[in-house]
Amino acid sequence: MDLSGDWTGVFDYGLEAQDAVTFTATLIDVGGVVWGKTQEPNSFAPGAGPELIAELSGTRSGMEVHFRKAYLGSPRGGEYPIHYTGHVSAGGKRIEGQWRINNPGVPFSGPFVMTRITGLEVRREIAIEAEAEVS
Repeated sequence: MDLSGDWTGVFDYGLEAQDAVTFTATLIDVGGVVWGKTQEPNSFAPGAGPELIAELSGTRSGMEVHFRKAYLGSPRGGEYPIHYTGHVSAGGKRIEGQWRINNPGVPFSGPFVMTRITGLEVRREIAIEAEAEVS
């Protein structure tokens, strides 16, 4: 099992008033040591720009993955790291689990799911991004 590659996903705050947030991730997995970056629309940090970038670091053991996400620049509301625990599907193309923030006094948690982007899907993602930049 190797989680290296490009992924797309969504995480949910578990609140009716807050929409789920989509994201993309690039992971590198070397012998169960996992790291990478995520990019997502800014859903909580006024003044931090339209997108947020975060660094990931963690481990994979068999079909279980644990990683920590830390937003670059520690935007307001994103000062605390987010801890993800997930289960990798048998084919290695999907990760599902829970995230949590240990913010003193206001802990948050919710579900997440990630799907590996492969071949034609990557070309479609690139084409969509290029089209959006031209518009």
